[in-house]
Amino acid sequence: SVDGIEDAAQAIMTTDTFAKGASAEVEIGGKLVEIAGIAKGSGMIAPDMATMLVYIFTDARVSRPVLQAMLSELTDKTFNCMTVDSDTSTSDTLLMGATGASGVVVSAGDAAFRGALHGVMQELSHLVVKDGEGATKFVEVSVTGAANDTDARTHALAIANSPLVKTAIAGEDPNWGRVVMAIGKSGAAA
Repeated sequence: SVDGIEDAAQAIMTTDTFAKGASAEVEIGGKLVEIAGIAKGSGMIAPDMATMLVYIFTDARVSRPVLQAMLSELTDKTFNCMTVDSDTSTSDTLLMGATGASGVVVSAGDAAFRGALHGVMQELSHLVVKDGEGATKFVEVSVTGAANDTDARTHALAIANSPLVKTAIAGEDPNWGRVVMAIGKSGAAA
């Protein structure tokens, strides 16, 4: 049924407190393409996708290599950048199906489709973090001035996973020394 995705979002929940879904429409060549996704996850959430199930669908016609390349790139910018409790799990899955029902062909260079897919994936990853077991705050760590993306990611995860930074955030105590400490212990160039 048209509302089946809502039932599916409910059906995959385990310790989640709410069903998670996101969607987008994008115009390509004068035709509308739809992207919709659902996710589950609230505990054991850390990069490498965590205890999560994510299912995304589009009615665009996208070849497997192009879709896989987009998913890999965007997963590294969304789901693999989040952490709640720094624990990972073995049950991670992110699947995307492209039915081709719209007849619209999407190529590797289609920025509009990539942008819409990124939006859906980012919204789903944020919903997972917001539903993190025991989570009372949503924090985004942005690192600038790092030598490279790898160092920036290392710094960001050291900050986000630090128990002392987490207690400062939970206690609403702006103790920047804890952030500096996390950067220092990360091992990346600072």
